[in-house]
Amino acid sequence: MKSFLKKIGLLSIASFSLLSCDMNDNNDQFVNPFPTNGELNALFSDAINSRKQVFTIDPTTVNYITTTQGIELTFTSGAFLLNSAPVTGPVTVEVIEIYNRGDMLVTDKPTVAKLPGNNFEILTSGGELYVNAKQNGQQLTTSGYVLQIPAALTGGIDTDMSVFTGEFLPDGNFFWIPINQWDLAFGNGAAPAYTTFSSNFGWTNIDKFYSNPNPKTNINVIPPVGYTNANSKVFLSIDGDMNSLVNLIGDSLTQTFTFNSYPAFPIGLECHIIFISEEDGIWKYGIKPTTIQANGSYTFSASELSTSTEANLVQIINNLP
Repeated sequence: MKSFLKKIGLLSIASFSLLSCDMNDNNDQFVNPFPTNGELNALFSDAINSRKQVFTIDPTTVNYITTTQGIELTFTSGAFLLNSAPVTGPVTVEVIEIYNRGDMLVTDKPTVAKLPGNNFEILTSGGELYVNAKQNGQQLTTSGYVLQIPAALTGGIDTDMSVFTGEFLPDGNFFWIPINQWDLAFGNGAAPAYTTFSSNFGWTNIDKFYSNPNPKTNINVIPPVGYTNANSKVFLSIDGDMNSLVNLIGDSLTQTFTFNSYPAFPIGLECHIIFISEEDGIWKYGIKPTTIQANGSYTFSASELSTSTEANLVQIINNLP
């Protein structure tokens, strides 16, 4: 009898162990394979932080800062303020400069302007620049500074350029706003450059509106199953324009991406639609060569996606036509 009960007990333990394994296997099947919003944003933040150039200066003297790519910043004595008063002691100045669509993509700084009436227009950039200053961790303001961007970085002087400042909308998307009160000078000497006076810290962009005579339309991009506007983004690169990158806006209800209600894409435009997300701490992407059709709809599937390091993805985007 004891032997029989012992066998029953062993069978029960074995059955429970098998059931536990089956339950664990089933649970594994329900692990979410898609990234979170935070995981995708971490990639954008890492790209921004890796491009920061840091300078320590004496704010009581005139300061000339030259960036890696040759942008010149000029700060007069007393230009750095705390509570509206000039500061003394070392000041830390941070600078980020962006010129090509690969860097625009991984830093999430596309070239689209937000205009009155909630309309959006495509831009071509003559250089995106971020400037900020702190002292002992405290945020400073400024009475203003001069910035000079070499035109050679974006193909030479274009007198259609003007000045824009960068702003985040409540939904987290980043756009450029025209700053009509900031004059832009066009230097055509031995080293042609765009020169302007900035009255605040943050993002500044030298831009012109993208021009194409064809009739305009809107488009719709459908991401792979499982991807939404919370864990992915969609961009569009215009063939032949290295200094432009368009971001499409994700709709949380339809889970599709579009520009907005205002048609801005020229019919017949040759371009590449770029899907971006994250996987295991690196970039996940898909690229679809496209000729824009009236009210076109474009779908990405999971089989079209690949993974890449940041450096490789920047090169891939910059190598597009």
